[in-house]
Amino acid sequence: MLMKNAVLLSVVAALSVSPMIPAVAAAAPSSAVAPAKAVTPKATIDTLDAALLKAMRGGNRIGYSGRYAIVSPVVRKVYDFDRIASLTLGSRWSKLTPAQRKEFVGVLAEYTVATYAARFDNYEGEHFAVVSSKTMQPGTVGVFSTLTMRNGKIHRFDYLLQQQDGQWRIVNVVADGVSDLSLKRSEYDKTIETKGFSALIAHLKAQIAQYAKGKH
Repeated sequence: MLMKNAVLLSVVAALSVSPMIPAVAAAAPSSAVAPAKAVTPKATIDTLDAALLKAMRGGNRIGYSGRYAIVSPVVRKVYDFDRIASLTLGSRWSKLTPAQRKEFVGVLAEYTVATYAARFDNYEGEHFAVVSSKTMQPGTVGVFSTLTMRNGKIHRFDYLLQQQDGQWRIVNVVADGVSDLSLKRSEYDKTIETKGFSALIAHLKAQIAQYAKGKH
């Protein structure tokens, strides 16, 4: 299965040496759609896929704000943004103040929701399917899934999940062989190195605003 022994395993190695961090409190916007409780890794991905399909079916009829309202509570539930934030910034995470950490986690969550709301914007018969799952190490599971397009093209989404407080939550996504965590870590590290933390936050907020305008 795609990336089982390469990209995902490299992330597992990083997880094994990166300590778990306490959750950062962040208020999520209200929505009429309540995410279902995910009791297994597969259920977590099924919950996400169902929300994405609902947003896609809404498409232009409900617009960006409508799709955002659908995916926001689910994405915030199934992703572990505190963990992702620390892994993304690596050694720079420990150098941030508590206020900066909270701000970054909040903006990262907002950016992820906005990306889904902007890109999953129409439905033409696509369908998701969980192909398999595998325990990578105790408390860490890989779930391997596909998105089949109307023309038969298949996109692969390999998720790495960890268990925390009885919930399986996503800490990385490998889309068609490309690790989202690796991409963000490279880009964000360079931005902080050359322009500073505030510039990174400003960049992410600007991208969120572009998504809301329908530009992606």
